[in-house]
Amino acid sequence: MTDALLTSRLLDRVLHRMRLAAVGRSFYWLFLVFCGVFAVTLSAARFSGLIEMPAIRSTWLAFGAVPLIAGLLAWVAHKRPTLPDAARLVDRSTGAKDLYLTLALLKTSAGAYQPLVVRSAEARAAGVSADRVLPFTWHQRFWHAVWIPGLVALGVLFLPQFDPFGKVAAAKLNEKRSERLVEGKKATDLRLDEVKQQIKDHDESNATDSAIEELKLTFNKMKADHKLENLKMLSSEQKDIGKLWRQISSEKLKDLMKSSPSSDQQFGANQDEKLQKWVKELQDGDAGGIQNELHELKELLEQLAATKDPVKRGELMQELKERMQSLDKMAHEKLNNEQLASALERAMQQMELSENKDLQQEAMQAAMKSLELSEQELEQMEQAVKDMKELEEALKTIQQAKKVNDQEKLDGSQSGECKTLADYEALYAQMLAESGESDEIQEKEGEFSSGAAGFGKGGAAAEDDSVETGFKNEQSKSAVVAGKMLLSMQTKGEAEKGEVVRDYKQLMQSVKQGAMEAMNTEQIPPGYHENIKSYFDSLEKTKEKPTAKEKSGGNQK
Repeated sequence: MTDALLTSRLLDRVLHRMRLAAVGRSFYWLFLVFCGVFAVTLSAARFSGLIEMPAIRSTWLAFGAVPLIAGLLAWVAHKRPTLPDAARLVDRSTGAKDLYLTLALLKTSAGAYQPLVVRSAEARAAGVSADRVLPFTWHQRFWHAVWIPGLVALGVLFLPQFDPFGKVAAAKLNEKRSERLVEGKKATDLRLDEVKQQIKDHDESNATDSAIEELKLTFNKMKADHKLENLKMLSSEQKDIGKLWRQISSEKLKDLMKSSPSSDQQFGANQDEKLQKWVKELQDGDAGGIQNELHELKELLEQLAATKDPVKRGELMQELKERMQSLDKMAHEKLNNEQLASALERAMQQMELSENKDLQQEAMQAAMKSLELSEQELEQMEQAVKDMKELEEALKTIQQAKKVNDQEKLDGSQSGECKTLADYEALYAQMLAESGESDEIQEKEGEFSSGAAGFGKGGAAAEDDSVETGFKNEQSKSAVVAGKMLLSMQTKGEAEKGEVVRDYKQLMQSVKQGAMEAMNTEQIPPGYHENIKSYFDSLEKTKEKPTAKEKSGGNQK
């Protein structure tokens, strides 16, 4: 229709409006149908609880998707009008009696009348507009597309949830379990990555090994004729190693190394002997027993995952629970390692969640990961104990070096063949043995002497009454009445028998108790414990001679 420009433009506009109208009609009906389906589904879910509905936020998202889905389907599935359909509509609207339909079909027809048809259609098209041919009447149905979805929205907001069959409660419980499982897996993964990185960093750069290497270099720098300088360097190394020992103890081991025979017995009174053995092995730097137990637990978990028999599953579940509880109690009460205890607790919780069929596989994998984390935590503890043991040996060796230095025999040239810390310890022990030095403090008795009266070594002071002095014997004539105490002062006099000894013993007991508490709370590295105990034992064994007299007293005026 190259010669009928006005007619062609008219038909195109009408065809476009017909397509928009077709899409609008399809959207309108699809939207109402989907709103009805959503309303029925919502009512069934809220009243029966049998249909699982998402949370409120998800429900709103689902309802918001209704117009989007309706619009997409309307655009894809609407009935598409053609050019002859538009021509028929123009003919019907203008009363042209198939004039525009004939023009639309000219390409498929032949005859000498075609120019006449074109001129006639062009003449009429000048006074015809597309909106008059096909006016939009959407406002007539607009309110139906408003109040129906509005009613559905009110149902989403205010329609209560009933649960006659308990399905909703079960679904919420499963949802909470799933969320807890996801949170536990996330915590395990984060901590596992952290522990692995710490172990890797320890292997690459170990502060304990560096401190011991520095100590060995210090031993090699010792010179026999520089006693004070040697002591200064040894004290500095002792301070640094002691600080490192306390750091490892407080950060990674806490109460593990506070054990004593009495505390072990108390812990093992109602516990399995196997747990006591594992704890003692770990205190010596060997976590093999607990590691084997964790490996066996992982094997039992694999058996549990593969077992379908409910009776067998119950037995395996009970065994796993009891053994994990024992390890968890040991981690809490004896090892005082919260990270290890948390990993074991998560493993138990995840194992229990595996009873849910929907979470079984995921929960089993999470429990295996938690046990793997427990193994890594234990490996880190084992390495920390080994580091502490090495540092304790270093402190003991420093004590030996100080004794050798007191004899002015500490010479770095003598340690040329020493490679390890044990070599230095053996060298210094041999040097002390050759000099006859003993590690025990020698008992000595205090010697006191005094005259017949007075204090110290002297007796009564010599006096000469013939010497003249400015002393005047005068007496105040003021009346003696009750009043305030104007002056109080301490004067020396003869004390009650045994009073000084009692005060000394009480003070000694207080100081000793404070030192023991400091050792028990790990404020003092074990390298010092033996010397401190020997010191207090020597003080308790020291006795005063029968002739000794210490006098003290107080008078008030």
